Amino acid sequence: ALGESIPENIKHVQFEGYDTDETGLCYGGSIPIDKAVDGLGDAIFAFEMNGKPLPRDHGYPVRAIAPGHAGARQCKWLHKVIVSDRESQKSWQQKSYRGFAPDISFEKDLAHWPPTRLDQAPIVQEMPVQSLVCNPPQNTVIGMKDATDFTLNGVAWSGGGRKIERVDVSLDGGKNWTAAELYKPIEQRRNRHWAWTQFSKTLPLPEEVKERLKRGETVELDVTSKAMNSDFNVQPERMDPYWNARGVCINHWYHVKVTLDPNREKGSAIHDNSEIEFANTPSTGKFAKPWGRHGWTIDPKHQSPPRESIAPEAKHF
Repeated sequence: ALGESIPENIKHVQFEGYDTDETGLCYGGSIPIDKAVDGLGDAIFAFEMNGKPLPRDHGYPVRAIAPGHAGARQCKWLHKVIVSDRESQKSWQQKSYRGFAPDISFEKDLAHWPPTRLDQAPIVQEMPVQSLVCNPPQNTVIGMKDATDFTLNGVAWSGGGRKIERVDVSLDGGKNWTAAELYKPIEQRRNRHWAWTQFSKTLPLPEEVKERLKRGETVELDVTSKAMNSDFNVQPERMDPYWNARGVCINHWYHVKVTLDPNREKGSAIHDNSEIEFANTPSTGKFAKPWGRHGWTIDPKHQSPPRESIAPEAKHF
């Protein structure tokens, strides 16, 4: 980088933070040395944010920033930097963020470490192209009295600094698509598109939908999006072909259920009280105990202190 050669024995930059897990092991991760020293890679140690000392929840007093890479590599509360010939040996680098093949399971393969063919499970650094519709939110009932069109908004991003070239949106679960309008307040250079790209689109309602609304019927929409980056990589439709035991780099279409109600004032929005809050939640996923629904409602009963159920061996931390 910058005209200088890198010694053969320097291949990675390891980071360690002050935060620890319940056993007292401090958090850590690493990035390739070429990312760290690339003059166009924009990797930095951040001491400030918006001209002020870095807030504690953002990693005070200093945080490693490696834009375009997974957040797990951008260590907060940094206290040690190690230049090395190998990657970080912390479990968050070696175990937690690996992309295993779809036929690898926890019970059969990952109960004992290391599993066979670890070489087929690369460690996550740069991440795939992704997008999601943010507005309207999941399970919204929208007033459509005398309305003839529908507006949606969302965000898209791609790892490695790849540019979001286009985001296609659909009101019928992906049967029909049209390109959304993109918005990015700053212009970034090739392969340095680190920030999220916003998208929006106002679509005329299909004739069939308008007819049903005229008859006073409510209509359900399946709103979704798919982004394409500058490498022409596009979000996949389904998760099945690349499901993995760690659940990393899952970027299939995100579906938002919306109900159009012709009896409510145009533009009004309420939650439909559905129990299924997130369309991409695993169908059999169960939590040990319920938690608040953050966003639409907050249930104080389930907002317990985060260390309330701490393991006995971690009481001294």
